[in-house]
Amino acid sequence: MSALRSFFFTLALTANAAMAASAAQAADVIRHVSTTGKNSNACTLTAPCRTLQRAINLAPTGGEVRILDSGFYGNNATIRKSLTITGNGFTVMLDSPIVVNDAGAVVTLRGLMLDGQGAVTTGIRVDAAAAVHVERCVVQGFSGVGIAATAQGVGLFVVNTISRDNGGSGVSTNAVRLTVDNSRFENNGQSGITVLSSEATIRRSLASGNGTSGIIALLSFAEIASTSAVHNGSAGFSAQSSTMTIDSSAASGNDAGPRLDSAAIARISNSTFTRNATGISNGGGGLVETRANNTVRGNTTEVTGTLTPIGAL
Repeated sequence: MSALRSFFFTLALTANAAMAASAAQAADVIRHVSTTGKNSNACTLTAPCRTLQRAINLAPTGGEVRILDSGFYGNNATIRKSLTITGNGFTVMLDSPIVVNDAGAVVTLRGLMLDGQGAVTTGIRVDAAAAVHVERCVVQGFSGVGIAATAQGVGLFVVNTISRDNGGSGVSTNAVRLTVDNSRFENNGQSGITVLSSEATIRRSLASGNGTSGIIALLSFAEIASTSAVHNGSAGFSAQSSTMTIDSSAASGNDAGPRLDSAAIARISNSTFTRNATGISNGGGGLVETRANNTVRGNTTEVTGTLTPIGAL
């Protein structure tokens, strides 16, 4: 074998060995769970565990749990470490919420179809965390809130997700930094999104057919853009002792488009409110600052209370 051929042969062997080592290392941080698995197994792809909690316990910090089929996955699922759970679009049923409870944890829940079947109170509950990412999930049929976060200062990121048909709000936060993008909150018994003592940014989303408000902010700051609130039982956008900005958004078929109480501030631009009982409701005497590029037409009552026009800076 020539020196050159020997060099390339050795190089190929080294590369193959590195790839094999990398694959083994990747497999070592992944645990699998299946309805046909056993908790005595090692949670590998060929020998999966039976319950979600068992796979969570065996996964290393920073690892991943992958769900292999739809079904019932145990009485509980509490996460106390940084972890990713990947649902691969399968339906997961539990007897209690998925709970995140570790102050330093960064948790990702991806591709989960969580079904409460009207019996479980909450789909996802964040008691303590550094950050929780809910990506491409469906959270439905819980008797209370779909996604609840009460961990002070946590960053909750909800992206490409649907929370629907829950008895409480689709999402409810308390003292949380909430970011929502390209998500839907439909037919929940209370609000689509409830923001309490929190900061929220909500973009490119829909709150439709909820029992009370589409999006409600209480003692909070909420920035809403390119979002629609349609056919909700109360206001499309509700600000109570809060500051809310509404840009390039729409509200129709609600009791009111935006509604403010006396301690609220709303800054509205490039938005449309139509077919509501009241287009803009400021009967509580809050501060509503509006640009001239808004459309408020076709409501039973166009405006109640005072609006404050503002121009370009």
